[in-house]
This record gives sequence, structure tokens and C-alpha cells, in this order.
Amino acid sequence: FLCAFLQLFSLPGGHVPNCQEVRAVFQSLHPGSKWVPETPVSADLQVCQTKGPTCCSKKMEERYQVAARSNMESGLQVVSAQLKRLIIQNAAIFQAFDLVLRHGRNSTLTMLKSEFPTLASGAQSSVGQLFLDMSLYILGSDSTVDHMVAVLYGRLFPLTYRRLLGGSGTSVSEECVRGAWKDSGAFGPYPKLMMTRLSRSLLATRVFLQALNLGIEVVNTTDHLRPGRECSRSLLRLWYCPHCQGMLGPPACRGFCQAVMHNCLGGAAEVQPHWRSYIDGLGKLAGAMRGEQDMEAVVLRLPTMIKLALKHAVNTRSHLNTLVSGMCGQTPQRASRSVGSPPSQPPAAAARGAQPSSSDPDEDFITSLRGFSSFYSGLGEALCSREPAPVNHSLCWNGQEMTDYPGPGLKRLHPSSESRSNKPPEPVISQIIDKLKHINQLLQIVTVSEKRWRARSRGAGANGWSEEGEEEFESGDCDDEDECAGVSGLGPPPRRKRLRIFALSDNLAMDDFTFQEQLLTPRL
Repeated sequence: FLCAFLQLFSLPGGHVPNCQEVRAVFQSLHPGSKWVPETPVSADLQVCQTKGPTCCSKKMEERYQVAARSNMESGLQVVSAQLKRLIIQNAAIFQAFDLVLRHGRNSTLTMLKSEFPTLASGAQSSVGQLFLDMSLYILGSDSTVDHMVAVLYGRLFPLTYRRLLGGSGTSVSEECVRGAWKDSGAFGPYPKLMMTRLSRSLLATRVFLQALNLGIEVVNTTDHLRPGRECSRSLLRLWYCPHCQGMLGPPACRGFCQAVMHNCLGGAAEVQPHWRSYIDGLGKLAGAMRGEQDMEAVVLRLPTMIKLALKHAVNTRSHLNTLVSGMCGQTPQRASRSVGSPPSQPPAAAARGAQPSSSDPDEDFITSLRGFSSFYSGLGEALCSREPAPVNHSLCWNGQEMTDYPGPGLKRLHPSSESRSNKPPEPVISQIIDKLKHINQLLQIVTVSEKRWRARSRGAGANGWSEEGEEEFESGDCDDEDECAGVSGLGPPPRRKRLRIFALSDNLAMDDFTFQEQLLTPRL
């Protein structure tokens, strides 16, 4: 009689639920649970509905739904962990630009102390302010590079006039002298050349760093997607409804799993084309950040540029004294001969402490990042691949029952399974798409502008400099008419690898190595 009774309530295929295993597994997750049936019962479940008896109660179904949401969240974090770690590590390394700026500041102060000792003490704060402004600009401040350089030379010229050129100490207005350096051409072409090179290199560094931090934000956003009500029900049907039929861990039909993940990801697949463009743009910018856009090479040569500018002023002291006296209402005075022109020094001396490293971390990073070019188009597949494979390659779970496992290339779905919807992306997904569009435009502007500028530079000859700044850079536009072509003693920056921070760190105290933590998202 008992056997006949159980046959009446058996599942399709003659399978009777064995609730003992389900009970043991559920109680291991929720110790002390009172609502787990020991034998199959008839229950009015909301999602895991069956034609026969079930091993689940309504309370169990609710608990399973919570577990399904948790599994989805942890699955996303596991799948994206390698990508996020890759970007975070390289963003942290790239933030060592602060170390490069500190090294440039120290080299500039050392140069002033050895070449122009009478200027060193008075110029220390001005030099420090320049490098601080450069750091803030890279971090996103609204200042311009032209203004930074103009402020530096505006502060240096009164010191130069008084201490190197023998200008009178009291009769000439300090404010007048401060503004006279531009009209007098006191420092020759070097301020404009400095503006042009810094504008290109600092802008490239700024955009690259912004792109890295946006990459962290994009991955972080999709990494923490929260399943909604419909998604939770779908995940429950995918992962835990088999338990209600006495089956622990049956493989889900691949098409069914992918449809569930597609709906649960809130349109994350829409990120894919923008994500691919982001990686391509990042790779192009990394390739362009050589030579004139190599922030480290430019910064390491700033002491040489400043030294040549000061030499230019010293060599034209008589002319400058006459001009300044005429501008500021003071009769010319005999120039002091106590200060001679400092001995020339090879331009490479300022960068002597840094040697190119044997490997390029940028290329390694971009190569690794390209391996994630299809990350968002394959996100659902990656989540489904974490599901157990069928043991006998014959049966799989389609959301309501076990059915024949589809062959390769087939996606057999149960009529009641999840279907792909054409809903617009979730607001949080739309937001990161907009941010990717914006950064992709910036990456394109910087890279394209660099290509146009390189073409014009090549047209000036191998050793000539025909530098015409692009409008996007707001640079000093130092060109042939400004006598910047073939500047004596200062050729184009060497094409060396960017941010050789570990080569520099050998000569610096490591406690001076500080990352800009505020760049990372608060959650990180």
C-alpha cells in the first residue's frame, strides 16, 4: 500500500524526492531550522512549483532566494577579481608620478644651489610651488600649465634681476620687475618651450591616470550589481529549485543559465563596445607616451631648461638692465661683473640618476588588459561556466525539470524558462556607459593630437623643433618664430620608457614614496 501511495506522488520519470540529503545540506547552511520537512510534502510554493510532493517549505524557499542573491554577488566578484586587481595594481604604480615630481624638484634645487647659489634660497619656494601645481594638475585641478610656468618665471625674474644682473635694489618697483620678464624676453625661448613640453606630457599623464581610475570604477560597479526581485526568482529557479525535487547540484542547461544571467546583469552586455574602445584607447595613449609625451623624461630635463633660461638672462644682462630700467622708470646702471656665466653642463646631467629599465611595465599591462577586451560580452558565459558540468552528458536542469542535455552549439530552453528581454540597461549601467564614452573621447583627443603634432615635428627635420601646440593643450605654442627650433643645448627629450620609478627609487628615501590614495574609489 505504501509503495502504491508513493507512486501516485512520484516525480516525472518515476523519481521520488529524497528529502534527507536536502535536509542535511539546508541545515548545514541554517543550523537549527525547524521548517525543513523530513519526507516529501505538498506545499504551495511561489517559484519552485512542482506537480508532485516537494522537499521545500515556503520558509525554505525564502531562504534559498536570499542565498541565490548572495551567490550571484560573490560570483561576480570572483569572475572580475583578476581584472580589477590588474587595473588597481597598475593605477597604484602609475601614481608614482609623485615620486618623479619630487625627484625633479630636488634636482632643480640642487642645480640652482650649485650653478646659481645666490638664487637658491630665494627660489626654493617658487620651485616647490611649480612641482606642487604640476601634481595637482595631474590629479585633476583646473589650473593650466601655461599659468604654472608663467608664475615660476614671474617669481624668478625679480631675484635674477637683483642678484644676478646687478639691478638696483630699492628704486625699481618689485611688481613692475615681476611683470617685465615677458616683454623683455629675459629668459629667451625656454619658458615657451617648457610650457609646450609640459602641456603635452602632463595632459597625457592626467588623462591616462583618469582612465585607469575610471576602469576601476567601471569594474567596481558591475562587480557590485544587486539582483532585483525578478532576478532573485530566476536565480532561485536556476540554483535551488532542484533541491525541492530532491536533486542536489544538477547541471543547468547552458541556454537556460545564460538567459538568466543576461536578465540579471541589468544590460551589462551593453558596456562591451565602449569597454573595448576604452582598452584600445588606453593602449594607443600608452604607446604615444614616449619622447615628448613622456612625463618623466620632460620632468627630468626641467632643471636643464631652467638653467639655460637663467644663462640666457645672465648673458644678456646689459640689454635686460636697460629694458627693465626703461620699463620701470629707472636709469641704467652699470652691470655687476661679479657674477660670471656658469660653466656649461651637458643637458643629460640632470637625468643622470635615472637609467632605462630593461622591461616596459606599460606594454605588459596593456597586453594583459587586452586579454579582457571581451570581458562584458562574455560575463554571463563566465558566470555560467562556474556551474558544474553534467556527469553523464545526457540530462540538465531547464528550470522545471531534468531534460535531455543539448548538444554542442544548441541552447534548448524550457517554454517557461527565462527569455532574453529588450529592456534598457539599468541606470547604474547607463551611467558607467556615459563615463566610458567621455573618457574614450579624451583618449582619442590626446592621441590624435599627438599624431598630428609628431607629423609637424618630423617636417621640421631630424634635429629641428617646429613645435606648434594643439588647441586642446593650451600650451605655450613654442615654434620656429619663437626661436625654439634647434635650441642650443636642449634637444628633444630622449625616447625612453616612462615612469622608471624603481630605477629612481634607489637614490631616494622610500618614505618619500607616497601614493595619492584619494584617487581610488572610497570603497577601495
